Amino acid sequence: MGKIIDIVIPTYNGLENLKMVLGSIKSQSYRDYRVIVVDNASTDGSADFVNQTYPEYTVVRNPENHGFARAVNAGIDCSLGMADSEYVLLLNNDIELDKDFLSRGISSFAVSDDIGSIAVKMMNFYRRDVIDDTGDFLRSNGGSPWPRGSEETDTGRYDKPEYIFSACAGAAFYKKTVFAAAGKFDEDFFAYLEDVDFGFRLQLYGYKCYYNPLCVCYHKRGDTSGKIKGLVVEFSEKNLIALRLKNYPLSVYLLHSPLFLAARLSRYFRFLFFYPKGVFTSALRGYFRGLGELPSTLRKRKEIMKNKKVSARYITGMFK
Repeated sequence: MGKIIDIVIPTYNGLENLKMVLGSIKSQSYRDYRVIVVDNASTDGSADFVNQTYPEYTVVRNPENHGFARAVNAGIDCSLGMADSEYVLLLNNDIELDKDFLSRGISSFAVSDDIGSIAVKMMNFYRRDVIDDTGDFLRSNGGSPWPRGSEETDTGRYDKPEYIFSACAGAAFYKKTVFAAAGKFDEDFFAYLEDVDFGFRLQLYGYKCYYNPLCVCYHKRGDTSGKIKGLVVEFSEKNLIALRLKNYPLSVYLLHSPLFLAARLSRYFRFLFFYPKGVFTSALRGYFRGLGELPSTLRKRKEIMKNKKVSARYITGMFK
């Protein structure tokens, strides 16, 4: 028997996608896994489908849609209650896995003991020669998170295994021990950038993220949350404030603040004049919501900075 992986899948009214991802899990070459589906109060019968079709899987039913972060935390809590597993795989419901996805993900942890997470090569589900994400980074010219390679034709540019900043939690492996050491996902984020925030915390706590390009999956990006008007912009703008204030070492934050401001003003100019009506308003709403959470954000920062184990120079060396 191999090392057990607990696969946590949050879902909200995504029955057809759920059928796809569970089918691709069933076809894996690696068999030592358990599946935990966290249902965010779906009304399309998702939870009942899992119970009836895959009775061996665990279903966690949330009474309402609390967002991605709380859903995956519920799944992680369920996994932490099972002492015989060593890894957690977070997986969106709109993902299809290559048949060797699990085996290649697990083997990646053997590269080094200080690896806390594994990033994978996510391809576009509909255009399979186009990249969706090969790991997440922060831009050095403004600190904005970006999914490396997104919308690029795959020419082999990102086929090198390497250490990167953080993994996209749409499909990412984690050692279970990191959750005891660094906590879980910040539920105040609700959705968007919570994985970059968590990946940043892992870096600060001394856990590395390793990218394995042989670990391939196919993603229908935005197939669930993208349907909710204004959600992406509002929560991204809100969460960007917390992401920076919580995690940036003070010297790095002060140095980059002018770039943060310039990047935000440029982005809001584009939202106002070049995007559909309502996007600018969603951005402003998110920004002021982020400011309203400052007391909570600063309390979290105090705890994170108290436990960080790496230098400011190490963090800036991870920027791209």
